[in-house]
Amino acid sequence: MKVLYFSDNTSDHNRRFLEKLVQAGLETWFLDPTSDCTPQNWLPDGVRWIQARQKMGRDGDPGEFAGFLPEFQEWLKTIRPDLVHAGPAQNCGYLTALSNFHPWLLASWGSDVLLAPKPEQDGQHAVQVALESADGFFCDCKAVLARAKQLAKLRDDRVVQLPWGIRKGLFTPDGPRPEAQEFVREPGTCVFISTRSWEPLYGIDVLLEAFRLAHQVDSKLRLLLLGQGAGAARVAEFIRAHGLEGKILAPGRFSRDDMPKWFRAADVYVSCSRSDGTSISLLEAMATGLPVVVTDLPSNREWVIEGENGWLAANGNAKEFANGFLRAARLSPEERKLFAERNQRIVEERADWDRNFPRLLEMYEQLVGAQVFG
Repeated sequence: MKVLYFSDNTSDHNRRFLEKLVQAGLETWFLDPTSDCTPQNWLPDGVRWIQARQKMGRDGDPGEFAGFLPEFQEWLKTIRPDLVHAGPAQNCGYLTALSNFHPWLLASWGSDVLLAPKPEQDGQHAVQVALESADGFFCDCKAVLARAKQLAKLRDDRVVQLPWGIRKGLFTPDGPRPEAQEFVREPGTCVFISTRSWEPLYGIDVLLEAFRLAHQVDSKLRLLLLGQGAGAARVAEFIRAHGLEGKILAPGRFSRDDMPKWFRAADVYVSCSRSDGTSISLLEAMATGLPVVVTDLPSNREWVIEGENGWLAANGNAKEFANGFLRAARLSPEERKLFAERNQRIVEERADWDRNFPRLLEMYEQLVGAQVFG
C-alpha cells in the first residue's frame, strides 16, 4: 500500500507515525508544506520526503492554505497514493477535501476539532468540510470524537479511536537522571515538571501564577519548565518580578531521547493546557510513576481520577491548580507509591503504542478495500 502522509509540522508525533508506517511495510511519502526541510535525523529511514515548492504558514486561515491546492493535486497525480492520511483538520484535512481525492483518512490533532471556531468563522467551515469529505476519521480520545460528531455525521464503522500512546519500557521510574551540570536537586524539595510549550494554549500564565501561590505556602516547592515558546520573555520577567530565581528552573528544550531522565528527576507532573486530546506528555509522566495535576478537561478525565492518581483543576483557575500542587506535595511515601502503581498500570493497559497502532492500519486497509471493491 502506498500512503501519502500530509501534515503541517515535523513534530515527534508525526515522526512516530511515519516510523510505524514504514515498519508495517507501507510505501510512505511525507508532505509538509510549512517546512523547507526536516530536522537532522528526523525523517525515518524509508520515508520519502516531498520538497514542496510553495511554502505555507501553519497559522494561516484555511483560505490562505487552500492556495497550496494546485501543487497538492500535482503531487497526487505524481505519487498516485492508495490512501491519503491528512491532518490537522482545518488546513491539511480541508485541502484534501478540496482535492476530491479518495480514499483518505482525516487525523485530528485534538484542538483542531475541540477548538473549532464559531459557525460564522471560516475555521469551523473548513473543519466541517474536512469531516464530511473524509472516508475515515482518526482521533485519540472520546472528547474529540464527541465534538466531531457535533460538527458532522460520522459513520461509526469508519472511525478509529486510540491514544497516540508511548513505547512500552521507554518511560520508567528507574534509569538515568539529568547530569549534575543540567540539574542538581536540593534535598527536601518537591519538584514539579511541565513539558508543554510556552504558548497561550498551554496556559503558561496559569502555571506560573499557580506555582507562585503554592510556593507562598510551601517554600520547598520547585518547578522545572522544559520547553520554549512565544511566552519566553514573560516567563523570565515573572521569575524575576516575584523573586523565584532558583525556584522555577528553565534548563531549555531537550531532545525526545532525554525526556525520560527529566521525568525521573521530578515528583509531580503538571499541565495547565486550555485544550487537549490525549496528551502524550501526560502518558509519559504516568508511565514514569508520577502523580499528575492537570486541567479538568473531558480528555484528561479519561485518564485521571481525582485523588486516586492525580488532581484536576478548573480551566484557567490558578488557585485550584495551586491547591492541587500542595495536595501532591503532601503525599506520604505510601500514597505516592500507590499513585505510581496506578498510573503505570493505566498506561500499560491502555496506551501501549505498539499494541494499539495496528488498529489504525486495519482502518487503512478497510478504506482502501472499500474504494477498490465498492
